Amino acid sequence: MNKKDAIDWLLKLLEPFEIHERMIKELLKIILRTGYEKRFFEVLITRLKFLEIRGVQSVEHEEFELISEGLFSMHLVGKDFNIRILYSFLSDGTPALLLAFFERSGKRVTDYSTYKKPAMSRLKELEGKYCVQ
Repeated sequence: MNKKDAIDWLLKLLEPFEIHERMIKELLKIILRTGYEKRFFEVLITRLKFLEIRGVQSVEHEEFELISEGLFSMHLVGKDFNIRILYSFLSDGTPALLLAFFERSGKRVTDYSTYKKPAMSRLKELEGKYCVQ
C-alpha cells in the first residue's frame, strides 16, 4: 500500500474521532510497507467501531484497558504486528486517539511509563483547541 492510499484510508477510518496528528504519523511509520497493512486495517476497523459504539465501556473487552485515570490503551495484535494506541475522551465524550507505538511480541505486561506523559500532553493540546478564551 502506498503512503497516500494509507493516509487517505486512515483519515477516513478516524473521522468520528479526535486524533492527534503525531499519532497518525507514528501509526503510518509502523505499518507502511510492512506487508501486513490490510490485516492491520481490518483489526483497526473492528477496534474503532467498538470504541465508537461502547465509549468508556470498551474496557470490558480484553483488547482495551484503563491504564491510568482518564488514559486508556487499545491493543491491535495480529500475526505480524503488536501495536498499542493510547486514547482518552474529551469533555464532550469524543474519543481522542493520542499516541501509537509498536510493542515487542511476547510481552505479557506493557510498560506504559514512557508513553503516559506524552499522551497526556497531547490530550491537553487537543482539549486546548476547544477551550473558549
